[in-house]
Amino acid sequence: MIKSIVLSGFKSFLENYIEFGNLTLLTGLNSSGKSSIIQSLLMLEKAYYEKNNILLENHGNVKELKNPNQQGSISFTIEDSNTRNIIEIDDNDNYKLIGEKIIDFPQILYISANRFGPTSIIPIYNNSSIKNKVGKNGENLIQFIDFYADYILNESLRHSNAEGNTLLFNIKAWLSIISPNVKFDYKLDNRSDSSYTLFNNHRSTNVGFGLSYSLSVIATLLIGSLLKNCLIIIENPEAHLHPRGQAELARLISLCANLDNQIIIETHSDHIFDNIRICSKEFPDFYDKVRLHWLELNEFNNTKISSPNLDKDGKLDNWPTGLFDQFEINASKLF
Repeated sequence: MIKSIVLSGFKSFLENYIEFGNLTLLTGLNSSGKSSIIQSLLMLEKAYYEKNNILLENHGNVKELKNPNQQGSISFTIEDSNTRNIIEIDDNDNYKLIGEKIIDFPQILYISANRFGPTSIIPIYNNSSIKNKVGKNGENLIQFIDFYADYILNESLRHSNAEGNTLLFNIKAWLSIISPNVKFDYKLDNRSDSSYTLFNNHRSTNVGFGLSYSLSVIATLLIGSLLKNCLIIIENPEAHLHPRGQAELARLISLCANLDNQIIIETHSDHIFDNIRICSKEFPDFYDKVRLHWLELNEFNNTKISSPNLDKDGKLDNWPTGLFDQFEINASKLF
């Protein structure tokens, strides 16, 4: 499990320490650095596993990624429970990994904000090395689900309305929090490397956005609970969901994290935030597994991070200005 990372000279980060828990919430103003933290982790995964190129596609070279106030190289300092590594990237896009022992970097399951909504076709992978993985936009999602469909879930993740204890039954049941009584099915066609979903026997393009957007989130959370040394990263899990759906999804996220999985969520949802606080009160010692980071830019356009702590009652030890306070601001103007 990743314990922390220090970002030096990377984009808006001049020198910032970010601590991770079983569940880490990244929130804050737009363009304040939340997605950049996620990008740094994806770059680290490439460094540990691909070992030839640390840069991400469509994000440019090091000169584009370097903080204009940084004099030296970009560096990432990463720690797990007993090891620390430093990765330095020079201005020629070359990098080196420094450390007496190499961290056992986790497999990342990443679901981006650009994930598929309603679509007629979801592509599947036929490459054996990635056949049982999911793409950041939901590519291969159906084959991913199909591979793990009959795996038995931990009892705490089984939905009360599920017809069985295996993955597919519970994906169907958790989808019912989005649309009550919905019936989910799918079809795979390996000859055309494609798949599609059905909701109440209708193609996804004929039902609401919420079901399609949340399918990859729910499936990835549940499948991630079956894997060892896995890091789940989800951007905006609340997208296109009504408040009750967001609240129930926050509960599922918390249940998965409470099993000692590691999850990072980027969110703008006060419903996600508040219901994770509720779970921190309801689940014994869960509050100590949660890390919260509020990001904003200072006058030099460098990221400033505030990291309030949760207590056993779901309360924060300090409340940064701007942190999910708009409801109170609006209410004060109405009443």
